Amino acid sequence: MRTKTDHRFIIDIGPEQVMEALLAVERIPDWSPWHRDVRLATCDEYGRPKRVYATVSPVGHSDRQVLEYDCTADRIAWRVVESGAGSGGQGWFEIEQSTEGTEVWYHSEISTPIPIPGILYKRGIARANEEAVQNLIEFIEKFQYGENYSAE
Repeated sequence: MRTKTDHRFIIDIGPEQVMEALLAVERIPDWSPWHRDVRLATCDEYGRPKRVYATVSPVGHSDRQVLEYDCTADRIAWRVVESGAGSGGQGWFEIEQSTEGTEVWYHSEISTPIPIPGILYKRGIARANEEAVQNLIEFIEKFQYGENYSAE
């Protein structure tokens, strides 16, 4: 089963703080209903996430995944490179300063090897993504700029 999701929101916080909050990958369980545990394994030369280990439950079944991140000044992209349950996926956040505030685009693609009735699967994923986006907005608003994560 495979599904795609796209969300766009504008937040009245500077792009630097938004990016810092998004780069705090070990804090993803603070806002994502799917993530139970996220650990930073390696960073790129700028201290941004490169390889991440995550325990996720996208459709009720726990899965341990390895994600590869690719980060630029205005984009954070990831893809599942290993999955204990055979799941796959990828996604990205793009941020851009606009006259209204900081515009954030969120794209996610999830595929699972578990046969699930399509309508139930898509509704569940859509609900969880809407919850994640709302939680993420609240997380970004409360995130303390400069608190950033560390690769220690």
